[in-house]
Parts: sequence; structure tokens; C-alpha cells
Amino acid sequence: MKNKVSVVLPCLNEEKTISYCIKKAFIGIENSHLQGEVIVADNGSTDNSIIEAENAGAKVVHVSEKGYGSALRGGIEKAENNFIIMGDSDSTYNFEHIDRFVRKLEEGSELVVGNRFKGGVEKNAMPFLNKYVGNPVLSFIAKKLFNSEIGDFHCGLRGFTKSAFKKMDLKSTGMEFATEMIAKSSLLDLKITEVPTTLSVSIAPRTPHLKPFRDGIRHLKLMFTYSFIKLFNVSFNFGITLFSIFYFGILLFSPFKIGSVNISTGSLNTVENIFLLFLLLRSMLKLSSSLFPNFIENKSIKNDRKNFGFIYIFFGTIFYVSDFIYWTRFNFGIIDENLNLKLISIASLLFTFGVFELFRLVIETATDYFKEN
Repeated sequence: MKNKVSVVLPCLNEEKTISYCIKKAFIGIENSHLQGEVIVADNGSTDNSIIEAENAGAKVVHVSEKGYGSALRGGIEKAENNFIIMGDSDSTYNFEHIDRFVRKLEEGSELVVGNRFKGGVEKNAMPFLNKYVGNPVLSFIAKKLFNSEIGDFHCGLRGFTKSAFKKMDLKSTGMEFATEMIAKSSLLDLKITEVPTTLSVSIAPRTPHLKPFRDGIRHLKLMFTYSFIKLFNVSFNFGITLFSIFYFGILLFSPFKIGSVNISTGSLNTVENIFLLFLLLRSMLKLSSSLFPNFIENKSIKNDRKNFGFIYIFFGTIFYVSDFIYWTRFNFGIIDENLNLKLISIASLLFTFGVFELFRLVIETATDYFKEN
């Protein structure tokens, strides 16, 4: 299927600039040599924005839930094409640059973010504090938290594929929508790049919808929420690896002595109990995190989790059965610590891993279900 472009413009009382943006968007689509549409996601305008948008050739989508993020999500969900460009409808962004974003998407990028500082910010187009404090500081924090190379986290002109948008499963309703998009894309390991673009003074200046302090706090809250989930997931996986190496090392070389301490297979009972408690706490955290904006993992990751869960249980069962067969050779007498207990320990660990992965899958599936219903 040939690529096509949908340009989505959120709109709230933009009668003086909306037709200008739509015309520029159609020029940008033409520059990209693709076919496309312009969608205006109206968020309850009380002026003539809707009339102006329809007269300029745009498709108007009415979004009742208030907020910048809500308007964009409503418009994007109605987009029919596989390449999507989003941008503000106050005439500050140059939609004739759409071809720059399209080229990167055609090369395989899944999210392309504009960088106004590389392309040029016109004098008085951005408030002093936003330009020299807010944007640089928040972008710096985000880059460190998500190991991102994006230099302008809050540029509203960006492009992405429809499939990438579905993977992101964005939930934000306000201005933090833009940050959530990059944060989730980083967590999902999507291919992200940036292109230079510009920021100009509006042809009809008005009071910005952006509230710097309020929206800045929202951006920070969202970034730290997602970075904590990422940090915990990485730490957890690293901890699992270290524990497994430590555990199987003791099994392999036991019994042995460290100073005056005798280490045997039986010594692992305490270690196993601590580890099981850790898994329980991890599951509780995963469940409670549904109270916050969630990083909902995509379908392929969930399928991997299910597959690994059954693989762990399968091999755990094999070790259990092997141990039972070996034990029958001794008429169910005294357990051989050097082999029987080792087989049981390995089986228990693998079985625990498997049950834990399936339990996490059940929790996430249930969370998704209740969110959708």
C-alpha cells in the first residue's frame, strides 16, 4: 500500500489562524509527493473555527474531552493514513516542512520530532523563560531519564506512524501528551529521530493555551513516573540475572566451606524464601502501578511473557519428574543432597519464574480490560 499522510491540528478558538495552517499543511503534503488529508480536532470552539476549517478543505472531528492531548488523540484516532503529522494550529509552526518528517518516516523512523533550536526560533516567538529555562531544563532531564538524543522534547510539530501510535497507547489529556509520546517511544525502543524546523511569531498573536508552571509540573510528574517504571524493570531484570548466577553457582559447587561457614544445598531455603518475597512485592507494585499512567506493554511483549512463562514451567516440570524418577531408584528413602535437592531446587526456581511471568500477564490483561470497560 502506498504511503499517505494525515495532518492533525488540535483546535480551540483559532478562527484567525486555522485556515492559514490548513493551507500550509496541504502545501506540505504536496511537497512530500504523497496524497493526504488534514484533520482539525476541534475541542469545543465557540468562534468560527469550524466554519473556517471546513471552508479550507479540512475534515473536522469534534472531541468533547477537554485538553490538548485529548484533542490530538481524538483527531489521530480518526486519521485514515499510515503517516501522521501533528502540529499546533496557531500558525507558529511551518507545515511546509512536512516533507522533512515524511522522508524520515519513509526511511524507517517510527517517531520524528521537530527541533526548533536547530531550525531557528524567530525573535519573540517563544517567551524568554520558556526558551532559556523551561524547554532546555525539561529536555535535559528527559534526555537523561530516557537515554534520548532528542534535543527539543516539547516541539509540537512531529510525525509518526499509525502503528507506532497504537503501540504507545497514550493516555495524557493535557500538554504533557507530547512528553508521554517520547517517553513511551523510548520505553518501547521505537526508532526515534529529529529534524530541524522553525518557530515563528503567530500571524494573529493571542494568549497561549500553555500554562508554563502548571504544565511544567505535569511534564515532570509524567517523566519521573515513567522513568521509575523503566528503572525498576531494568533493576529487576538485572537482579534476576545476578540471583540466577549466584543460585546455580551454589547448586553446582555445594557443599563447600567459606571460613567457618558450611554452605550446602539446604542453605538455599532462606535464599529461596527471600526471593519469593521479592517476586510477591514486584507483583504488588505492578498491580498498584495501574493507579498511575501506565506503560502498557505491546502485544508482542505480552506474547513473549506468556511463552517464557510456559517454557519455565515446562522445564521445571521436567526437573521435578527427573528427581522423582531418581528418588524411586532408592525406594523413596533418604534424599541425596548432592543430586535430589539440587534437582528440586532448580525445578522450584524455574517453576517460580514461570508462574510469576504468567501472573504478571494476568494482572496486565485484567488492568487493560478494566481500563477499556
